[in-house]
Amino acid sequence: MIEEGHLKWISILIAVYLTVPLLGYILIPYLLYGNRSTKKRIVLYVLGDIGHSPRMCYHALSFSERGWQVEFCGYVEDSLPRAIVDDPNITVHAIPTYRGQSGSKVVLMFRKVILQIFAIGKQLWELRGSDYLLMQNPPTIPILPLAVFYRFTGCKLIIDWHNLGYSILQMKFGGSFWHPIVVVHYIVERLFAKFATYNLTVTKAMKDYLVKSFGLNPKRIAVLYDRPAAQFQPLSETCDRDSMLKTESFIKDHLPAEFDIKKGDKIIVTSTSFTADEDIGVLLGALKIYENSYEKFDQELPKIMCFITGKGPLKEKYVKQVMDYKWQRCKIEFLWLTAEDYPKLLRLCDYGISLHTSSSGLDLPMKILDMLGSGLPVIASNYPVLDELLQHNVNGLKFIDRRELHESLIFALKDAEIYKTLRKGALIEAENRWDSSWKSAMMELKIIQEN
Repeated sequence: MIEEGHLKWISILIAVYLTVPLLGYILIPYLLYGNRSTKKRIVLYVLGDIGHSPRMCYHALSFSERGWQVEFCGYVEDSLPRAIVDDPNITVHAIPTYRGQSGSKVVLMFRKVILQIFAIGKQLWELRGSDYLLMQNPPTIPILPLAVFYRFTGCKLIIDWHNLGYSILQMKFGGSFWHPIVVVHYIVERLFAKFATYNLTVTKAMKDYLVKSFGLNPKRIAVLYDRPAAQFQPLSETCDRDSMLKTESFIKDHLPAEFDIKKGDKIIVTSTSFTADEDIGVLLGALKIYENSYEKFDQELPKIMCFITGKGPLKEKYVKQVMDYKWQRCKIEFLWLTAEDYPKLLRLCDYGISLHTSSSGLDLPMKILDMLGSGLPVIASNYPVLDELLQHNVNGLKFIDRRELHESLIFALKDAEIYKTLRKGALIEAENRWDSSWKSAMMELKIIQEN
């Protein structure tokens, strides 16, 4: 006869015996692994338009090529690159877009963050059980704290540092670090960054900053320089550029009838997000000085066709400035191109212009890589870390203000020998491609192994 006290313990043991398989084979796998497949799986997060986030697209394609299952999360505001759509290993998960209209900037920002938290939380729950989560930073809030909590599912976190989130906000709020939103952003960025498994940076200077200022482990940080993807290629010497300018649908209707590259007319291009760290006013000011130089000093200055691609909050301001000015020697067109047409435009131009100045002074503009990859010499706004990419009088020119940009334009557009030198340097840089740089960084962190 079993005593009542023993019966109680036997009942507990039976309950434990029945509960352990339930936890081990049903509940824990459900909570931690979800619909995980046998493939290695990585979640990529970009709180931006996927179609205009080339570095993250390159990550997706690189992991896919090695047989990984890629869950690509971000905004889908425009058409996705065909390579992403057609890849069977890549699944795109759209983040709902918030279109707030009324209220102050702070209120709108708060509402947007709340909606993002719910949307991202839902996606991460559905994708639980992934091996890695690779997120782009910035933006930092709310994705970084959410990504850190996601590590409790056993997922390893990789932060790809494009810039510093707090420094961008600092610029938006008048340059003051002590604005409450900037301070909160800095604390969140510095605190949660310590929980990342690995870090990628776009420059050596950024890696040094993260080690010295954020206290991150240098052995867990790899420098992954941006490189142009395969679609950014120099124009073949056998191609007839003049004929292509007259036939390509995205460009032919924008060229003035009297514009003629055979007579020395030049095409320049810049890509921008129309934000405070890319002052299009510098370019417009330089072109106005160029107009004045033509009118008063040099009637032989070549005509300039200037394409400004992209969109952003300050676009209408600059469109109005262009419309309000009477241009004679320069023509300016604002374009919004597909991911397929933008590389075609670059290879048809003479020079690329970079106005990126960097809120942190630690990142490099991807647009310069795309331009160099297309064999396009670059005239760039100068700041110290730019030396990691652009060498003055080798593959481009550097300037400080609109007057120096004006001088660089005259110097570059009139002297054929200068163009030949800079074009040669750009073509040499164009040989450095994404795949080799990506593989080196991933192997350094032991995320992938040598094939």
